[in-house]
Amino acid sequence: MTIAALDATSRPSVAHLLVRQEDEDEFVLGNPATGRFVVVPEAGARLIELLVAGHTVAEVADLLEQELGEPVDVLDFVEMLVEAGLLDEREAAGEAAATRVEEEAEPGKKVKYWVVSKIPPWVVKPLFGKAAWTFYVGCLVATLAMFAADHSLLPSYEDAFVVTDIMLSLVITNVVVIGLAVVHEIWHAFAGAAAGVKAQLRLERRGIFTVLETDLTGLWALPPAKRYSPFLAGMAFDSFVLFAAVAPRFAYSRGWLDLNPHVVRFLAMLVLSQVGKLAFQTMAYLRTDMYLVMATATGCKNLHQVTRLSLKRLIRKLTPVEQTILRDADAKDLRVARWYRLLYLAGIVWMGWFAWNFILPAAKVTIGWAAGVMVGAPIFSFYWWEGIGLVSFAFVNLTAPLFVALRNRIRARRAAAAVAV
Repeated sequence: MTIAALDATSRPSVAHLLVRQEDEDEFVLGNPATGRFVVVPEAGARLIELLVAGHTVAEVADLLEQELGEPVDVLDFVEMLVEAGLLDEREAAGEAAATRVEEEAEPGKKVKYWVVSKIPPWVVKPLFGKAAWTFYVGCLVATLAMFAADHSLLPSYEDAFVVTDIMLSLVITNVVVIGLAVVHEIWHAFAGAAAGVKAQLRLERRGIFTVLETDLTGLWALPPAKRYSPFLAGMAFDSFVLFAAVAPRFAYSRGWLDLNPHVVRFLAMLVLSQVGKLAFQTMAYLRTDMYLVMATATGCKNLHQVTRLSLKRLIRKLTPVEQTILRDADAKDLRVARWYRLLYLAGIVWMGWFAWNFILPAAKVTIGWAAGVMVGAPIFSFYWWEGIGLVSFAFVNLTAPLFVALRNRIRARRAAAAVAV
């Protein structure tokens, strides 16, 4: 891409960009308004500093050549910032950054931040202070202790069926699971708001699962120590709900509390839901919450892709682009990938085990019951339509990840075509 109005006499408007040192010789450069960030070497940070001082592109190139002893293509660097979404073409050409009510993530495309992420920081900070985190950790530890004391509290796929009517059970279970998933993401957004970062909510795919995802890209503008709370906030909420579901059942099993059998089954369904969520979040290879925590702790930049490509080349030849990515990968990514790929493979095995022991048995019961109803019930009767509904529900759940993957592939192709113009 070439920006017609950008030349050696231009003074790109970059004062609104954030520059923060991430490592000894690496800096995070980003636009907090659009949530776009890239990692640049020290020369890139110095280039921005000179542009902020009011120098033209030609003057910056001359100054950097004097300082570094080698020429720097400043025009190419500014164009890269436009392609990365940090600047628009007007800013690159020297116009002041526009005041945006809803900022632009891409030319012509508005960023619509999630309303819950716009809450004032002082309102939500108590949810993520030291006392709150002590409470969350205490809930998880207490739950693990109850599981160890009574293995009957551990979940089974049968816990998904709260009542004898399978259709009603699936409706109840999915309404509760989706509701808790939304609150899980709200907790991420609250933690981001407490750190002064706005978020977006979107539908994504992780392996065989369709998931809601809170985009907190702006966290990369903060020091690593301030990112952990937003990354772990969802798991903190899940730990609290899990404790709230296990504790009454533990008391019931000990005869300390009398509960209605329907309540016991409902709590068992909550346990299944929350254990599945927490176990899923530990699957770092799916770029879940724990992946972000680990990438931050290790200082890696592109660990997921480097690991995937290092495994892929053991099976088949990489494309020229993939070979370049692996060749130019950060030393930390390559070093961590040596042991992280073992977790990656373990995650794939776990996902297969989970599908075999939970998803497929539940789908088998659902589809089998639906087939029996459709065969035995009169056509167009209530029970016949219930069977149709169950089959449709199972089909949507099993194929949703494929549709999300297709949507992402189409978006990626459109983005690549837009950049090439």
